[in-house]
Amino acid sequence: MANANNDPNKLSLAGGSSSANDKADFSAVTGGSSAVVGAGGGVQSYTVQSGDSLSKIAKQVYGDASQWQRIFEANRDQIDDPDKIFPGQTFKIP
Repeated sequence: MANANNDPNKLSLAGGSSSANDKADFSAVTGGSSAVVGAGGGVQSYTVQSGDSLSKIAKQVYGDASQWQRIFEANRDQIDDPDKIFPGQTFKIP
């Protein structure tokens, strides 16, 4: 049987050996958004965090806060009032 360190098809982590019980440490990860590219490649999603607004999300994803209406129109099924969005909502980002 080939050693994982010598097998080009096996990934080994720098700094030591790994086992099935090793888990990634994400304790230093910060940030309040998530974006996922869909299979079509053209639509992303964003999960609303506390303190977000549509203009803040638009600034983050488009670089222009005035583009908030694009997000609003794409998510009319979830948003009745663009000033009332809630943490945990997941919006399509066109």
